Amino acid sequence: MVALRFTSFFLLSTAFSVLAAKLPSRDIAATYQGPSPAQPPASTTSMGLSTWAETQLAAVIHAQSAPALNAAFDAFLAQSVNITFNNAPMSRATYISLRLNKGFSPSASINYTGALEIQNAANSTQAGMVALFFGDNVSGPVKSAMNIVIAPDTSLASHPGSDLRRVHSINQLAVGVQ
Repeated sequence: MVALRFTSFFLLSTAFSVLAAKLPSRDIAATYQGPSPAQPPASTTSMGLSTWAETQLAAVIHAQSAPALNAAFDAFLAQSVNITFNNAPMSRATYISLRLNKGFSPSASINYTGALEIQNAANSTQAGMVALFFGDNVSGPVKSAMNIVIAPDTSLASHPGSDLRRVHSINQLAVGVQ
């Protein structure tokens, strides 16, 4: 009887270990180091809206140079994005400069504490709204809530495998901003 219980426990724990290894990680900071300066990761086309937004934002946080930061923002934001940051309208260039002025740190991290997603159509991963709740440590501890509207950017050239999703509107509240 003891051998049967041990065997059952071993098989059950092995099954959970295999299952856990296949589940996507929510700790983007530990698993994703951002896109190359040339393009976002190729696998973003099949991601859901929340995962796509988290991955793109992690690329912005983890950027280690101005060219990498610009590439990350280009993969995340539409050129004509509408931005409100702490209740103040802001241009895309000013929003990018907020991050650029923080500098670059190899230990930069982002921790997502929650996400909500509303798709524009049933089973759509191409357009909708996402609310992200997160903290980052780029220039000190910052807590943020970010509401974004994602849709394909029709101004971009499409080619097989390209991900045309971009953020067209951001409303971000942040505390601890320096």
